[in-house]
Formats: sequence, structure tokens, C-alpha cells
Amino acid sequence: MLNDVPEGYAGPLPTEVPTSYKDFLRKCNGAVFGRLVLFDAEVVAGSQFYADPQEGTPVQLNRSDWFCFGKADEDPLFLERATGAVRGFPDTGIVWWQSERFEKLGDSLDSFLPDRAFGAGYREFTGAGTEDTWATVLQRLGRV
Repeated sequence: MLNDVPEGYAGPLPTEVPTSYKDFLRKCNGAVFGRLVLFDAEVVAGSQFYADPQEGTPVQLNRSDWFCFGKADEDPLFLERATGAVRGFPDTGIVWWQSERFEKLGDSLDSFLPDRAFGAGYREFTGAGTEDTWATVLQRLGRV
């Protein structure tokens, strides 16, 4: 499956899911935009292990401060619970949990998605080349 935007989720969601992501899931139950995957309601609760602290990692995470909502390739994406900001590990050629770089990718999910999923920021963010089908869709729509 290369690109997918399923119908919104109408069922109950766990309380630990931040409001902004609950709102997203009500509109579309997860999504696949090329190399960017946003977890659906059935997967998101079980994907919080990405936020578990790991001994010896440069960036220490925890579930009380961070909510993992998706991935760019194999690098997890997080919502900061206190501010709603989106953060992630840029592709630096090393495994994400070994990275010292944990960068702000947007002030909120609402600012992250238009640029990194639907706009010019997609290619830079994911490193997508000309073979990437989602980048081709965005180009044909005049978004990049």
C-alpha cells in the first residue's frame, strides 16, 4: 500500500491519545502518504513503546511527555503533550534512537501536516526522490 487515507474512526479512543490526534483520527483513521505513516486508531495505542526510556540513548523520552503518532520511514514522530508540538529524529544515517538530534517539525499537528505531508516540506523531510509516488502526486497537484 503506497498511499491511503481511510474514513474517520467513530469508536472510542484511549484517554492517553492527545486531543489533536483524536481530532485527526475522527477525520481519517490514520494515513499513508508515501514515506510518512500516521498510525490508525487500532495501532496507535500499541505504538507507544517508541516513547519508552532507553538506557544509554542521547535523547530520553517517556510516555508522560511524548505521544508517538506515526513514522517517517522508520523514524518515529512524536507530539509533545504539554505544547502539541511535533518532533522527530531527522534522517542522519544512524538509527533514530542513537541520534542526538530531536528536532521540532511543527508547532502543532495542524502546522506539520500541510507542510510535511501535503507540501514542499515532504521531500526535504523524508528524503524522497523522483521515484516516490506521493512526491509525484504532490508535484502533479502543484504542491511542490
